[in-house]
Amino acid sequence: MVIIAEGVPVIVKCGEKQRFKITPAQLEAAITDKTRLVVLNSPSNPTGMIYSKAELEALAEVLRKYPQVYVASDDMYEPIRWDDEFYNIATVAPDLYERVIVLNGVSKAYAMTGWRIGYAAGPAKLIGAMKKIQSQSTSNPTSISQVAAEAALNGPQDVLQPMIEAFKRRHDLVVNGLNEIQGISCLPADGAFYAYANIRPLIRAKGLKSCTEFSKWLLEETGVAVVPGDAFGLGGYMRISYATADEVLVDALARIKKAADSIDGVDAAIASIAAEKAAQ
Repeated sequence: MVIIAEGVPVIVKCGEKQRFKITPAQLEAAITDKTRLVVLNSPSNPTGMIYSKAELEALAEVLRKYPQVYVASDDMYEPIRWDDEFYNIATVAPDLYERVIVLNGVSKAYAMTGWRIGYAAGPAKLIGAMKKIQSQSTSNPTSISQVAAEAALNGPQDVLQPMIEAFKRRHDLVVNGLNEIQGISCLPADGAFYAYANIRPLIRAKGLKSCTEFSKWLLEETGVAVVPGDAFGLGGYMRISYATADEVLVDALARIKKAADSIDGVDAAIASIAAEKAAQ
C-alpha cells in the first residue's frame, strides 16, 4: 500500500527479546524528515502482542517531536485479548489526537470476514481525501454489509465473551504444544489468534535457507499450512492461526511434531544458535 502511494516502506525489526514490539529508540532512529506515517498494530498480526499503556506513552514522547508524522492505529483485533484493559495511541496521548487515524472493522472480532467491512476515524481533511479515493475504487461495501456491521457494533457485546474464551483456550493449546516440540519455541501472546513460533533450529538442521522454504516443506510433508515469518519482515519464524476447531489444532500439532522429530541434528542446531547469540 505504501509503494502504491509512492512512498517508501520502512520496516523496523522488533525481535523476540522485546516481544516483537518497537522501542522508543527504534522509532526515533527510523524517523526522518520524509516520514509521514507510523503504523502501530495492537493486538498484533502476526505475533498477538499488545502494547501496554506505558509502552504507548513512551512512543508518544518520541512522536511529539515530529509534528509532520501521522499515526495509523490498527486496532482490528482490539476485543480479542486476555487482559481487560486496552489502550491505543489516541487514548494515552490525547494531544496527538489530530494526528491519529484509528483503523478497525468487524471481520475479526465479530467473525464477519466475508462481509468486508472496515472503517477509519481520523482528521476530517484526511478522511475526506480517503473518501475521494474510495469512491473511485471497486471495493464498495454493500448496503446489507453496512447494516450487518452496524448491528454487530451497536448490539449486545456479550456474544464476544465465548469467542474470546475459546481463543484463549486454543492459544494455550497451541503455544504449549509448540513449546513441547524440540526445535520450536513460542512466546505466549496477549491477544488476537496467532502464534508466532521460532523455528530457526529446524531450518538450520534441515539445511534450508529460510522459513519460507521450511513452510513449503512442512506443507508438502504434513499438509499443515503456516505462514512464514519472511512475509512479515522477520524471518526464522512461522505464524499459526488458531481460529479453527480444537481437534484440528491437536491434529496439526501432532503432524508438526512428527515432522520435526524426523529431522536429524536439531540438538546441534540449537546449541550452535545459542553459541552465536552468546558471542554477540
